[in-house]
Amino acid sequence: MGNWKQYMNNTKFGSGAWRLQFDLLHRDHNLFGDFDQIIIRPGIQYFHNESKSSYLAGYAFFFFQNEGDPNVSATEHRLFQDIDLRQGIGRLAIRHRYRFEERFVESQPFAFRLRYAVFVNIPLNHKEIQARTFYIPLWNEVFINAKGSPFDRDWLYAGLGYQIVENFGIQLGAMNQFQVSGPKAQLVFSLHHNMRFSDSE
Repeated sequence: MGNWKQYMNNTKFGSGAWRLQFDLLHRDHNLFGDFDQIIIRPGIQYFHNESKSSYLAGYAFFFFQNEGDPNVSATEHRLFQDIDLRQGIGRLAIRHRYRFEERFVESQPFAFRLRYAVFVNIPLNHKEIQARTFYIPLWNEVFINAKGSPFDRDWLYAGLGYQIVENFGIQLGAMNQFQVSGPKAQLVFSLHHNMRFSDSE
């Protein structure tokens, strides 16, 4: 089992539709130690309030190391574009994300990949997620290669989340990563931060 630690930030300025998105992730091959990768992923997002949809373009930098010894390192520069669609069914908050990736991996040819993810949050002690809400986050994401073998991997996750205050929450869960080479379990701890600056500030 590996471990993933991640900080996810979405920042909105004033009442406009534009936002900044920033993800910072650290991953280990094992539950404790054996560095896997670090990811820095900023982006610019446009949020369409009437349809509850958003559109994002960004850049990601990856620094990898292989599992075990010797530690062989590699880097990746990645451009990506997201389309996010949101809906609510009863207490369920559902988000569909379509991601397109242009990958420039060190010592490898250019690669294009498609990703589809569905995220479901189920609030437990309130009708919707607000301050002091426990909830169950579930998600599944499939990765499709444009060249070669179409199937790249599939991620299946379940956990427990707690929204501490209106704009900040935490999640702890387990994810199984299905790959051609076999499954790999991950323990995932994440911080979710929505920063909002009003026009009066």
